[in-house]
Amino acid sequence: MTLSRPVACLALLLSLAACGERQAAVVAPVAVKTAPHSSYVGRWAVSLAGCQAGAWEFAKDRLSTAGEVACTFAKVAPTPAGYTVQAECAAQGPQTPQTFTLTFAGVGAAETMTVAGGPWSGPVALVRCPVG
Repeated sequence: MTLSRPVACLALLLSLAACGERQAAVVAPVAVKTAPHSSYVGRWAVSLAGCQAGAWEFAKDRLSTAGEVACTFAKVAPTPAGYTVQAECAAQGPQTPQTFTLTFAGVGAAETMTVAGGPWSGPVALVRCPVG
């Protein structure tokens, strides 16, 4: 009778345990893969029509909305769904520290980015504006 590999391994482990030998388990680190997502850099708006007047301008280290909010990014950390941003934002007043997230859905022309937290009262869903 031939044992399958998993059964043979289990039998070996049980026999070592029965002999009273203590072996330290060595576990190799596992790389965590993050979900592929787009860069936030570019022009985004609440609708394609909003791309003409009212787009949000995201640069690597800053954000400006249509006359309401301006943020300078202190730290941008990737997450499995997008990014967490720590920033200093001015929204109709002096700059204050803010933290918000950027999460992505869809691909290509159907790509969306949701901004949650920070100086906004609720999540804001944005579409990428066409280039050109």
